[in-house]
Amino acid sequence: MSFGRNRWRILIVGEEPSARDEMRILLGSAGCECTVASSVQQGLATMENRNFDAVVLDPHSLSSPTAEVISRIDEFHPNLLKRVVLVTEERGDSEIEDLAERHSIPHVQRKFLLQQLWGSLETLLRSDAVPQDVTPVARLISDSLHGPLPAGVRGSQDRSRRLLFSSGSLTVDLLVEPEADSNRIALWGQILDSARPDRRFAGVSVTLQGWKGPVAQATADEFGEFQFDFNLVSNLSLEMRIAETNYITVPLPVLSRSRRSAAGSS
Repeated sequence: MSFGRNRWRILIVGEEPSARDEMRILLGSAGCECTVASSVQQGLATMENRNFDAVVLDPHSLSSPTAEVISRIDEFHPNLLKRVVLVTEERGDSEIEDLAERHSIPHVQRKFLLQQLWGSLETLLRSDAVPQDVTPVARLISDSLHGPLPAGVRGSQDRSRRLLFSSGSLTVDLLVEPEADSNRIALWGQILDSARPDRRFAGVSVTLQGWKGPVAQATADEFGEFQFDFNLVSNLSLEMRIAETNYITVPLPVLSRSRRSAAGSS
């Protein structure tokens, strides 16, 4: 897939005409070339005749079970399965949510289509264009060390540092706190997905790397939370295995050990 092409080709599959038209207009305004199909059979037949960059499925307006639809896409068009977005209702269907989790398919609530549908698709399309042997590097978007301190904090001895990184729809929120008069560092983190706010990250492997190699290993819980306690070394980074073939590197800025203040040492 080339970034040189002007428009992404999106197939929208759903039996409800007003819902299809709403998504077609929304994605068309974002510059996409949209094709609609009113049934699973029509959608699969259309995939046979045309190439698509992504598929939007509206399972609640389809007579076929969602699991069957996904299975048929996986059987006949496996390369498209990783570029499918599901439209869900506010009161989530547990079967659809389990299916989305099992196949790592992003889903967007219908009431948030305007805000999230194009962003979810763009994340899939952009990440799919990255070569498989290249590990995405998260971008630092916020650092409390270089931002204005809240009122009442400037004169305190708070040693903590808040860092926020972004990679596609994923956000990594870190809190770093050096131990007083020590070379030890405590680090707490959480992985979040803006495209799938209810996504679970249980079992995600997080490795703290230093200039000589791995420093420590942690496993995230279902909410994406993890923590480390380690001796400070140089050139630190976090390597996260989000899925079987999805890795992210988070390069940490230079961290400093905590030193006792002049007032405390007198």
